[in-house]
Amino acid sequence: MQEIELDKNYYFDLVGQIHFDCIPEEDLYMLFRDGRHCAPLIEKWLTKMFPLIHVTGNKDHDHIDNENNQYDVKNFTKNGLKFMPSNQIGAGRSFDKEKSHEKAKKLIYIICDIVEFPKLTVRFIAGEKLIEKYPKCAVNIRDRNVLFEYPIEFKN
Repeated sequence: MQEIELDKNYYFDLVGQIHFDCIPEEDLYMLFRDGRHCAPLIEKWLTKMFPLIHVTGNKDHDHIDNENNQYDVKNFTKNGLKFMPSNQIGAGRSFDKEKSHEKAKKLIYIICDIVEFPKLTVRFIAGEKLIEKYPKCAVNIRDRNVLFEYPIEFKN
């Protein structure tokens, strides 16, 4: 188990570790590049990799640590990242800057880069720092290298 350090990239290579009966690995990898499919399993997996306790149910955060810090998992996909509350994402919903910022200030975000799943990067970022840099609570795919501070030669 790894200790949590803010603003540090943790790299994981799950090649050859994802299986579901007769479904080809590549099909599973494609599914897991979509946050809707990946999120529930990533939330459980994170508790095996880091000292986190999973919060079950639809709370306003996904994990806590031994000091009761609250964490929320968000996946960075080919469409970028949205870290506003879930009830502000999707058709017919609108972004409420004040409420989003209020919530973000209470959280540490666990940002999981799943763009190249089964290779993934996990980064813990204080919500306050994220909203300073991205006040609309969204990060465009073009800013992926900036958010994760990837080396210049890192490719999508």
